[in-house]
Amino acid sequence: MSLKPDYKKLPVSLIATVLNEIQSIEQFLHSYRQQSVHASEVIIIDAGSTDGTFAFLQNFARANPELQLQIKQNPGIKRGSARNLAIRLSTHSVIAMTDAGCRLDARWLEHLWTVKNQQQAQVVGGFFAGDARSRLEQAIVPYFLQLGTQVTVDTFIPTSRSLLIDKAVFYQVGGFREDLELSEDYELAQRLQKLPIRFAFAKQSLVYWQPPSTLAAFARKIASFAQSDAKIGIIRPKVMSIYLRYLLFLLVWHWRIDAFLLIAAVYLWWSVWKNYAVARKAWFYLPVLQITSDFLVMGATVLGLLGWLQNRAVKKN
Repeated sequence: MSLKPDYKKLPVSLIATVLNEIQSIEQFLHSYRQQSVHASEVIIIDAGSTDGTFAFLQNFARANPELQLQIKQNPGIKRGSARNLAIRLSTHSVIAMTDAGCRLDARWLEHLWTVKNQQQAQVVGGFFAGDARSRLEQAIVPYFLQLGTQVTVDTFIPTSRSLLIDKAVFYQVGGFREDLELSEDYELAQRLQKLPIRFAFAKQSLVYWQPPSTLAAFARKIASFAQSDAKIGIIRPKVMSIYLRYLLFLLVWHWRIDAFLLIAAVYLWWSVWKNYAVARKAWFYLPVLQITSDFLVMGATVLGLLGWLQNRAVKKN
């Protein structure tokens, strides 16, 4: 039985995708059930979970029929294609998106809806925060999330982790790329920003995301995102800045070793300083994460670009 039998429903379809989320799916569903307002329907596409996630979703949907959950399984489907499928199955003109591996703030959907109506926006980006459970996770968070100290309304890039969008605009821009497993939301955001539409930023609409729990998991995720971006021809400004930094380091190293050591020391200090406010008790991890992510991003970007060039050559032939 639902703990909240009486609640307000919005004319919104909420969509999400899942794959082997048995460790986090319960807290996601519980956080949605506790929302101050709910979507009129929830559509979740399972990409072929083998850990019991699909069965858990089905049982939850049967136990909470008032939430109007539709659970579909499509083994092997990529994330971009899965999101498109969920939106095709939706019946409302406004789509809310999030990730099933997250935890929603109790007023997440309410804040998205309120900002949309107040600002008459076609796209509303919600915000996110780290749900760190260890000091390492605390240090990892700023490497994946745009944090409050770094974000303004003009610089914020909305992601499918916390998003409200008019379905007409979604189709106008062509939806998610069907071939993408990662970076599908960033690529969509790039196309959305070229349209003459109104964006809004709902900073109080929070989704809590749990970061990788080990250095190895951090490395895999950093590399996979960088390679995925480059494979579709996207090089983010931050990636370019990493290459420029190391080009400078090499030039200084060839010029004077003592100057290089000084710059290296300053760089390590900077890696702590820039994220110290959000990782005070985990500051000693920050230099390790900085250097690890720098080299992984550079290497994975090269591999991704090689894949991009190969795909272009195949298309030409």
